[in-house]
Amino acid sequence: MAILMHKRKPLEGYKVIDFSAVFAGPICSRFLLDCGADVIKVETPFNGDLTRGVDGISRVFAHFNAGKRSIAIDLKSLEGQTVAKRLISDADIVIENFRPGIMAKFGLDYESLKQQRPDLIYCSISGFGQSGPQVNRAAYAPIVHAASGFDSVQTNAQGGDENRPPNWDIMVADILTGTYAFGAIQTALLGRERNGTGEHIDVSMMESMMTLIPAHIQAAQMEEPAVIGRFHPVKVKDGFVMVCVVSNKNLECLAAALNRPDLLTDPRFVRGPRSANFNQLAVEVERWSASLTAKECEEALNIAGVPCSGYQKVEELFSHPQVVERNSFTHLSNDQLGEFLIQNMPIKFSNSENSASSWVAKLGEHTDEVLSERLNLTQSEIGELRTSGAVA
Repeated sequence: MAILMHKRKPLEGYKVIDFSAVFAGPICSRFLLDCGADVIKVETPFNGDLTRGVDGISRVFAHFNAGKRSIAIDLKSLEGQTVAKRLISDADIVIENFRPGIMAKFGLDYESLKQQRPDLIYCSISGFGQSGPQVNRAAYAPIVHAASGFDSVQTNAQGGDENRPPNWDIMVADILTGTYAFGAIQTALLGRERNGTGEHIDVSMMESMMTLIPAHIQAAQMEEPAVIGRFHPVKVKDGFVMVCVVSNKNLECLAAALNRPDLLTDPRFVRGPRSANFNQLAVEVERWSASLTAKECEEALNIAGVPCSGYQKVEELFSHPQVVERNSFTHLSNDQLGEFLIQNMPIKFSNSENSASSWVAKLGEHTDEVLSERLNLTQSEIGELRTSGAVA
């Protein structure tokens, strides 16, 4: 009989103090927690993380903070700053996404902490980085989308500079930057294992977004840049599908599927010009696809070896066979919010576990527990801190 072994989480034993809020920092610390780290989320008393909303908790907050213990500390008070420093004293990682300079006012910046903690991994996430002429600019994802060139690229793709730049429901900069921060922290931990020293990690949202437009960055430096190909939706009977014909092999498969050998010799679609003529290739595909449903077209082209997908609606993801088979979601239950799903990390380990947690903390829910466990404070001492307003 096979013995089922319990999978450990790869970051078990690491301690994280998370001062971040909204999206970029919290997704980074949630990934650390999913991988086994003990994450204590430090929030401001009374209101906490902005994404908690007016009811004190929300599903979006839960998505980014499931499993983190919450402690409410007034960092503007000297007593609160002392509590925070004591929490950091035995932590491995600190994450913050305040505007540069704010943590220094609290005495909680890397320079203030590294003398006592030379092995501390300290990650600062900001809109424009910790240095430079725009270091103090306030930034949210839409600001960085505009400042990084990303929105200009998208505007051009939709028809030219004369069009109004796009609006985004998706906070790309936050998720991307938080993911880079997660990777940087792993790199710094590995460096600490090898040389024993800590690290101050400076992650900027603007530079993170710039990594999404490498072809355009190169084209902007050339007198006669090659045309950057744009893939175009292909019309079907009940909507659209996306078809990507990149390689010559893709084109051969498409020509066979459509019974159109002429596509192989059409000067618009041979290697080179093809990148500039994806829109015209889409028109040729539509001569065949217009009588098919999205599902029929997707199935036929994928079987033929042509990359193709219908446009999935978000509500359809929960029953999508690929998503279900890969266990992409975790059920979370909360007495205020009910039961709902949050996404697991898009990473699977063969010998380790990294599923999301199934619970989310109320604001300050773990203040007493953390102060007692980590700082050995008595209930009387905790009561004094609460009375002074240093904690809540």
